[in-house]
Amino acid sequence: MLDAGCGPGHVTAHLAGLGLDARGLDLSPAMVEQARRLHPTLRFDAGTVLDLPAADATLAGITALYSLIHLDDAELRTALREFHRALRPGGLLLIAVHAGDEVRHADELCGVPVDLDFRFHQPAALAARLEEAGLAVDAVLERRAHTPHEVDTRRVYMLARRPT
Repeated sequence: MLDAGCGPGHVTAHLAGLGLDARGLDLSPAMVEQARRLHPTLRFDAGTVLDLPAADATLAGITALYSLIHLDDAELRTALREFHRALRPGGLLLIAVHAGDEVRHADELCGVPVDLDFRFHQPAALAARLEEAGLAVDAVLERRAHTPHEVDTRRVYMLARRPT
């Protein structure tokens, strides 16, 4: 299992706790350092979803929970093709994004200067992108935010697979 965009590694740790051979990947070396500190027995690497560090057809599953929201459309297409390439036939992909058409920009988060865009996705358009990449969409779930603990946006979860 690959947790793509693992951040501090909590999802990777959860997957490992379920008995899966899970590893994390994040674009930010600082996040990878944090994940390694918090979960020293697990593997975390710095890297990008645009060029996964995995051989063709070797992964049983990939999670990408709120990591695709930082990609523009061309990058999203590349990442989804990479997911297809790295998944073995029958391999599963679980993604989560914010639903909508907007792009929100942040210059500061938690008192730290940043330069981040958060791209929202329409479920039908995202499903079409997955299918264009050769992945079959098996399930789509939309939900409201759990306020006040989450930003007030609609959330979309999609389960897709690489056909056998």
